[in-house]
Amino acid sequence: MSLPHNSGLTFTPTLEDFAKSRAGTASTVLSGSNNSGKSLVLKYLKSTMGKTAYMIGTNRFYHVYHFSTALRDPNELDQFEHQFNSNFRNEQYNYEQNYIDLNKIIVGLSDKQRTDLFTLCGRLLGSSISMRKVDADNDLSMRYIDIDGQNLSVASTGTRLLMTMLGICMDDRFKTLLIDEPELGLSPRIQRALSAFLHDATERAKYFPHLKQVVLATHSAHFLRSTDLSSNFIVSKDGAHITLTQVESIGAFHRLQFNLLGNSLEGLFLPSAILYVEGPTDQKYLDRVIGARFQGKNVVVIRSGGDGELKKKLHGLQESLGGLHTSPLRNRVFVLVDSVHAAGLKAELSKMGVLDDNFIVWSHNGIEFLYPPTLVADIFKTDVGNVSSLNLEGDVAALNDISFTKNQLCNEVVTRLQHDTALPPELESKLLARIQAAIRD
Repeated sequence: MSLPHNSGLTFTPTLEDFAKSRAGTASTVLSGSNNSGKSLVLKYLKSTMGKTAYMIGTNRFYHVYHFSTALRDPNELDQFEHQFNSNFRNEQYNYEQNYIDLNKIIVGLSDKQRTDLFTLCGRLLGSSISMRKVDADNDLSMRYIDIDGQNLSVASTGTRLLMTMLGICMDDRFKTLLIDEPELGLSPRIQRALSAFLHDATERAKYFPHLKQVVLATHSAHFLRSTDLSSNFIVSKDGAHITLTQVESIGAFHRLQFNLLGNSLEGLFLPSAILYVEGPTDQKYLDRVIGARFQGKNVVVIRSGGDGELKKKLHGLQESLGGLHTSPLRNRVFVLVDSVHAAGLKAELSKMGVLDDNFIVWSHNGIEFLYPPTLVADIFKTDVGNVSSLNLEGDVAALNDISFTKNQLCNEVVTRLQHDTALPPELESKLLARIQAAIRD
């Protein structure tokens, strides 16, 4: 079927090919930014599947109080289909509608289906749900849904949204459901529970065996399919061209998760970047430099304590992230070493997931050579031009007949350093510029 009101758009792959490739698959997840084309893909799929497919639009907020007895209109699906196709072809109409409201859902289900719906919603919400009579002594009384002792009408919006989605899933007239933004109104916990349920073939077969396929368009990472990576698609738009890119690797999947979480490690209470350095003065000095340069960013500077300890700490990081190679944190992990270091260290760390460009080797042997020359000159009471003559022997730094231990010198530098202090070009180009590029939003 063509897209008459979107004739200027092109797709890769074509929507016909995409529909064929996903036919018969249990679930498909579309993700992407606003206006990337996710909803349009859902509408197109619906338009090709006929009345046994139903699209749950984003306009599904309903208020219900009492329920009366009613029968389903046998022509209802034909009416839905006619309305959808008319709206789909109308270039002035953006279809967001959901034709089956919560009242129609509840009265249209069989007694068993309704009981199953209450059981399932109650399990996901951690609540007790039942249908009760307004007048307990009158069999002809109107009914209401009781949830933990109160009428559903005063329960949370999320509760009604969840019941609407699952109630439509119970409708055995449909073989395929297309759900636009299933996360609407749902807490992260309920999103995870609903996602796990929709992607679980055994659970779906138990409650709605008629439902063969579910397609979701979402902004929530909780609805991604982690057990079947290729069922996730990233929808992107460049001008009038929309691309659906299939996720084919764990790395791509993690990048997608990270993107849906806002591309912000800070938002997850993770560090903006991690630096592994060799000694205590490296740690103290770089911690001050980075704190002054990247205010508001949580860049962690960790003392490695030697090659063996460095590899041990990186191994621990790998375990906590489930592997550094596929982690969105990978380009934010830096290892800094002096010019004199163990042969083969870079190759070993590369195997562990450290990017080659993030293995930084200083041109000299000692962090002292990366101190701001103006500060060093001030500390040793000399001219900036003499700073290159700084003499380092053992634990002592000497210049102009003045000497400090390396720790004392570091303390003097850190005390004087301000956010606008000019730093050595090597420090700027090798480290600070790379951190800036890595943590840029």
